[in-house]
Amino acid sequence: MRNLRRSCYVAALSAGVSIMALQVQAQPAGTLRIAVGADPATFDPAFNDLPVGNAVDLAVMEGLFRLDPQNNVQKNLATDYAFSPDGKVFTVKIRTGRKFSNGDPLNAEAVAASFNRMLDEKTGSIYRGLYASLGTIKAVGEDTVEFHLAEPNGHILMLLSNTAASIVNVKALQAMGAEYGRKPVGSGPYMVEKFIGGEGFRLVPNPSYSGDYPATLKAIDFTVVPEDGSRMALLETGSVDVVERVPPESMPAINALKDAKVINPPSMFSINMEMVLRGPLADPRVRKALNLAIDREGITKGILGGLGTPSVGMVGPGTQDELRKTFPPIAFDPEGAKKLLAEAGYKPGQLTLSFTCPTGRYIKDSQVCQALAGSFEDIGIKATPIVVDRGTWTKVVGMEPAQRTDNMGMVGRATAGMDYTLYRLFFTGVGANRTGYTNPRVDALLKEGRMATDPAKQKEIYGEIQNIVWSDQPFLFLWYQTQALGVANRVQGLAIQPNETLVFDKVTLK
Repeated sequence: MRNLRRSCYVAALSAGVSIMALQVQAQPAGTLRIAVGADPATFDPAFNDLPVGNAVDLAVMEGLFRLDPQNNVQKNLATDYAFSPDGKVFTVKIRTGRKFSNGDPLNAEAVAASFNRMLDEKTGSIYRGLYASLGTIKAVGEDTVEFHLAEPNGHILMLLSNTAASIVNVKALQAMGAEYGRKPVGSGPYMVEKFIGGEGFRLVPNPSYSGDYPATLKAIDFTVVPEDGSRMALLETGSVDVVERVPPESMPAINALKDAKVINPPSMFSINMEMVLRGPLADPRVRKALNLAIDREGITKGILGGLGTPSVGMVGPGTQDELRKTFPPIAFDPEGAKKLLAEAGYKPGQLTLSFTCPTGRYIKDSQVCQALAGSFEDIGIKATPIVVDRGTWTKVVGMEPAQRTDNMGMVGRATAGMDYTLYRLFFTGVGANRTGYTNPRVDALLKEGRMATDPAKQKEIYGEIQNIVWSDQPFLFLWYQTQALGVANRVQGLAIQPNETLVFDKVTLK
């Protein structure tokens, strides 16, 4: 038996050497050109909130774990992990000898510093509340990281797999300041060579990378083009290789191209209007009236051209389907909406609402915003749609509820894991809970769900949470977005996660 194990080990080692040799020989080749609709404000994972930023963070940085294109957890820097018997300490062993692109060591001390920086209240990370259960992180020697948990968390692998948990070089960040958000120093296969706000950015290979996903491309050029027609024209003329968010009216023209086509990868994006729960929207009758006023079938077919399906639950498909719960579609009932508004004390014309929408962030977002205004006007509400650029929209929907001057904002959510999705949106006071939603029962269930390890118990807990949220209606539930990207035929091996994150691990160009 010992000889058999030794033979297997030698064979595996030989195969590994062969693979490494091939990787050394394979030189990055070609420039992948991508046109995106939204300009990322930062690549700092503690603050990034865009899929294009996720794609860059995944390429430029590394985490202890990562998600594959099907949202399965994979080891990355981690080699092994375990909970203590009492579940209070989560220990991760990491690879040794790794370095950041500037030569700084990526050891246990660097990993601990990255997480402690995210959890420091002074940092102001938008993910601090979501990751607070990680507690205090300590380095033990060069290759061991201990998470001394603030509370038990059976979903910790999903937390650590998200790009928000990418390892930041805190030493470099302290020296660079705000510039780190534009040119982060990571340990991934690529580096940010240049970043020009409002125009684009370029990734190039990291020559010191020594992981499992070496750069295959000489460069990845991103161009920011918010206007749909202009973005599509770049693909049609061969000026770029990939365009995101193909609008429905452009799909036939792109599919007719000789050298490109539209692809529709699986998507878990749930698009909603997230309400600020004060003033008139503190009344559940008003929230229910708004939901009854919307013709979701009309929007998804007439405006989105079929690139969306009406919501039947806040959580989008693919988030964690074994725990996901769906409900009968909300009826389109303008008369019922008027009755609820009357019950709430509002006569026609007495209620005024404003809502903020981006342009170029989601498929037909500004057009949907105008359609919603018309639907609200039809039930006697004075509606003011506020359509703004991506940067302004991010600032508005990222404000604390008490700071908001509008009543709701259009936001798409696509995060892997039921705990990750529901905790960050509905636990009282966490960073992404921008509605001000608070429900003691939901808070208790979310804590209980983190401690549960039995799948049947998890299903029961998260099912009840979804029931309560669907009943409380803190959102104007809209649709699940279908991904639509235009991709040149010469692009091989491009993968897209269900949250729109582009994965460049295996991309080559013919």
